[in-house]
Amino acid sequence: MKNKKRIVVWMLVMSCCFLSIFQVNKADAQATTSLKEIDQFIQNSMNKNKIPGLSVAITHHDKVIYTKGYGHTSDKKPVTSDTPFAVASLSKAFTAIAVMQLVEAGKIKLDNPIASYIPNFKLADPRGTKITVRHLLQHTSGLTDMVNDDMTQDPQPKSFKEAIHNLNNVTLATNPGEKYNYHNPNYVILAYLVEIVSKEKFADYLQQHIFQPLEMKSTTNVAFTSLLKKITNFSTGHYHLFGHPVKIEEPDWFVNGPAGMVSTANDMARWLVMQGNDGKYKNKQILSTKGMEQTHTSVDPNVKYGMGWNITETEQGKKQIQHGGILWTYKAEEVLLPDEGYGIVVLFNSGLNSFVDYTSFTRGIANILTDQPLEESFFSNQWIEIMMVIVIVVTIVLGVRALLQLGYWDEKRNGRAKWRTYTYMCLRLIPLVLLLLFPQLLAFIGGGRVVIWQGIYLMMPSVLIWLSIFSLFQLIIILARLVYILKK
Repeated sequence: MKNKKRIVVWMLVMSCCFLSIFQVNKADAQATTSLKEIDQFIQNSMNKNKIPGLSVAITHHDKVIYTKGYGHTSDKKPVTSDTPFAVASLSKAFTAIAVMQLVEAGKIKLDNPIASYIPNFKLADPRGTKITVRHLLQHTSGLTDMVNDDMTQDPQPKSFKEAIHNLNNVTLATNPGEKYNYHNPNYVILAYLVEIVSKEKFADYLQQHIFQPLEMKSTTNVAFTSLLKKITNFSTGHYHLFGHPVKIEEPDWFVNGPAGMVSTANDMARWLVMQGNDGKYKNKQILSTKGMEQTHTSVDPNVKYGMGWNITETEQGKKQIQHGGILWTYKAEEVLLPDEGYGIVVLFNSGLNSFVDYTSFTRGIANILTDQPLEESFFSNQWIEIMMVIVIVVTIVLGVRALLQLGYWDEKRNGRAKWRTYTYMCLRLIPLVLLLLFPQLLAFIGGGRVVIWQGIYLMMPSVLIWLSIFSLFQLIIILARLVYILKK
């Protein structure tokens, strides 16, 4: 009887072991299938959108499950998971971690006024004294691009002190804490705060307290985009001209704090592991579990921004923590799915373009990992760019036609009231007015973000070229018709 019981027990143990192995193998097989699907999806999306090169990293809880490079650099070298990319505004989450480390060290209090740490922080607006560290972290300081158009400043600031000094004449758009407005200088101020409190250069602080503990050996931080080309193995990025990537130098601007980091897929994978592992990497606690939770949470239900992260929801109602990074020649997208334990980052060596949906890459990868339907649009930036070429050609043809028919127009004008003639001519100035007001229109459409002319061209060259040609033809037609009128 005892022997029979032992046999039964052993059979149960062996069955459990077999089932466990089966389940593990089944999970591994599913993961392998997903990664193959992801690989194919990335290649298809790259080809569809003419992305020259990108690298991707995917983590699951405390494990790196996928890193790979695709395409090539502007120097025609194959992209690998160790190729450096500018990560732009993904830098903000690193700046936030640096601030939170100093909070946990008791050197900073989130709800203290920033002026209590930075004596030369003074605005023309007395409400500036009420801006706290938390306000800056969550972009609720009251500073906006409309009252402080930092990107259009020429020359750009050369240091933190100069950037802070440039705020002396600024009046806040709203009361501190009242409204969310994404504004890069918020994180310039925070980076300067880290320098003052830690008594270390901001780049040195990141290196010693974040990059080194996370073993991010190929990651660095620069103060100006002009310094990117001095980084080892870093290649110039691209913009899209009629859908085709063109190599070009990044315009020079001050990015220390909000957008100055350069990293690789392998290094960013370690960052994602820490994010998904309650602030811990291997045996090192970079930030406490509570501190990490704060960076991933908004204290105000009306503000969907934590500390360096956008807080959103998936279509299934699950929490999603996301941020994009934008330069004119580089782009980055990063997503955390805390319910499923996944972290995803995709780094691109082409910049912001109005017709390229970069978020579709991380969204597609997330859908594959979570067994959601993959929604791939038939239309791509190539189709839109082809349509823009057709629009430009039609605009030129119609413009030439109008100039060739000036005599016919003059005959018709004689039988028309003068006020109608001049009204029609004034209406032809609309494209020129739109062109001249284009930065303001983009700022209105883009929630107040102010963009420089060079940036507008790099972001939507085909649109700007068309509007310029349209405006030029209309102006020539008006002048030619005025000549006919004056001859009479």
